[in-house]
Amino acid sequence: MRNKLLIILIFFLAFVLRFWQLGENPSSLDWDEASLGYNAYSILKSGRDEYGSFLPLAIRSFGDYKPALYTYLTVIPVAIFGLNEFSTRFISALFGTLTVIVAYFLIKELFPRKSSIFYFLFSIFFSLSPWHIQFSRVAFEANTALFFFTSGIWLFLKSIRQGKFFVLSFISFALSAYSYHSPRLVIPILVVGMTFIYRKEIIRQIKWFIVAVVIFILMIIPIVAQFRFSTAARFGSVTVINPSERLGPSIKSIEYDSARGDSLGKLMHNRRIVFGREILAGYLDHFNFDFLFLKGDPPGRHHASGMGMLYWFDLPFVLIGLFYLLRNRDKGASTILWWFLVAPIASSLTSGTPHAVRALLYLPTYQIFTAFGVVRLLDYFKNSPSRSRFATPGRWPNGLLPGVMSNGILFLFFSFFVLNFFYYLHMYWIHTPSEYASEWQYGYREAVEEVAKIEQHYDKVVVTYRYDQPYIYFLYYNKIDPTWYQKNWGSGEIERFGRNFGKYEFRNIDWEKDKNLTNTVLVGTPGEIPENTAGLIKEINFPDGFVAFRIVAR
Repeated sequence: MRNKLLIILIFFLAFVLRFWQLGENPSSLDWDEASLGYNAYSILKSGRDEYGSFLPLAIRSFGDYKPALYTYLTVIPVAIFGLNEFSTRFISALFGTLTVIVAYFLIKELFPRKSSIFYFLFSIFFSLSPWHIQFSRVAFEANTALFFFTSGIWLFLKSIRQGKFFVLSFISFALSAYSYHSPRLVIPILVVGMTFIYRKEIIRQIKWFIVAVVIFILMIIPIVAQFRFSTAARFGSVTVINPSERLGPSIKSIEYDSARGDSLGKLMHNRRIVFGREILAGYLDHFNFDFLFLKGDPPGRHHASGMGMLYWFDLPFVLIGLFYLLRNRDKGASTILWWFLVAPIASSLTSGTPHAVRALLYLPTYQIFTAFGVVRLLDYFKNSPSRSRFATPGRWPNGLLPGVMSNGILFLFFSFFVLNFFYYLHMYWIHTPSEYASEWQYGYREAVEEVAKIEQHYDKVVVTYRYDQPYIYFLYYNKIDPTWYQKNWGSGEIERFGRNFGKYEFRNIDWEKDKNLTNTVLVGTPGEIPENTAGLIKEINFPDGFVAFRIVAR
């Protein structure tokens, strides 16, 4: 009963960490969140996305074709709470909390004979994971994909004993593929490995397995059919397998070798070798120490200021746990290790590695390693032969001194973990909103609200494109009627500029020309609109006091 109560408290803690002030921190919606939110609003009101596509499988957005499942799920909180930051992020926070619960049952299925302390430690480490908290508090589709991905693995393991769960497992995997791009590559590789690991058990449930695979194939046929139009476009924009960008130096090397009569040049600089090297480098980037423990990846939206994706505390225990699992070759260990190895494969095919979002499928393998590491250390102190070696006749009862030492060491480790956790909370809640405000496109909401107060007195509103995608914020915060927008612009081609609607014009500001405009509101950066300009309506500042926007009326 006590153990169950502790686990429930951990789940409650996970809920609080993911929902507390969800609409206020992060301090602003980034453009992807605003796009997901407005498209959910558009589907709610019209059944179509912002471009007028009826119930699409992929949200066209900024030409990156986001998988649509998160948007459809977000229709529900938008209908209940209205279109705002909380409703837009609600699904991610909800599924983030549910992932902690599912992962608890998964770990019990994988390692059914472990002690309750192991399950407790894993649950606490995962619920407090900075990597998982970060993406549970933002409207990123990858977090929903992780829930279905983890559920698929858990149900796959349950199917070993009860074959009917294979159907639910493969449905979960398919939903993960509908949620985000990365699982579309990782899931087949993962399932092939797990099928090999549990091949004997699967043979006994072969009918259920075949039915589940058929259902999975039928479910993903629309994704495969659409690949040419949406996923391929997204993949082509981020992949390292891009001949136009990667093969220039290789071709020059081949030409140089050919001029010198070196016939091996074509082999040494073959495109397959070039691409293979890029992919391997991207894969290994995800094991980078700075990425995991110190700095995270370059986008500040992906981690708290001054933090990597994991705690510093995790480092020794990840290594201990990994070493233990490598030595212990049971099927549970093999499953976790295979999961760990294949998780970053999709991300390694893209530029900008390591990438915390595309490699989110790592979770919760690192927390499993950490839990194993701590348990192994506890077992070591509990069973260490040094108890008798440290005992001194007449002075210390047998085992007392090493017992005191081991408790002291464990207390130090516990204190370090608590300090590390509170350091993370401090950086996330106090420093990140200020230091990474520009990464979150801070100031757009305030700019839209300020313009809304005065725009009726002017013929035109010109908004800078320096911070990218301003149009989506004016759609989102003004709650522009989707049907009206679709008729007036939504069917147009995707362009970086030119997404103008109504009296709004979105482009960079050329002050020497634009200062002569009349009956116009200008919203620009401090680099575009000089300080103390006549007609200044308001300056919108970042939390650190620097100017984000200047709003001027001409």
